[in-house]
Amino acid sequence: MEQQNEQKHVQKQFADGAAEEKLPAEKCSEDINQWHNKVLSYKHLVRRWTAYFWGINKAFLYSYEDLEQTIWYILMVGLQEFDGRGDEEQFLNWYIRNKVVSIMMYGKKPPKCTHLPFTPIRFDYVSPDEMAEVNELFYSDGEDD
Repeated sequence: MEQQNEQKHVQKQFADGAAEEKLPAEKCSEDINQWHNKVLSYKHLVRRWTAYFWGINKAFLYSYEDLEQTIWYILMVGLQEFDGRGDEEQFLNWYIRNKVVSIMMYGKKPPKCTHLPFTPIRFDYVSPDEMAEVNELFYSDGEDD
């Protein structure tokens, strides 16, 4: 009974032209669950593109998991970018492919990632000739020469 009164209050508040509509916690939780389920419904795309790009670029990548997380991120941005025209899965397939190629081939940042960009690509390879210097830098015993 109390929940029905709250919903009527919310509806009345919205009907009166209030600037903000207060949603009950259950509605927010339901929306989050729907978003979560929608994202997970494209797990097959994430797995396919992760395996594909790992197979051809693993020498340049930190790890399979970093690549997979990057592709999950790109998928979620793609879902937000989809405007309803055409087939959603085909759009996401195209979107993931093009964004990952942009990151790997052209050094672009992931979409919508401006302040703290992340990348699955490793830093430049350190040649064996420089290994002594790197070892001294990272594994010194704390004594100065």
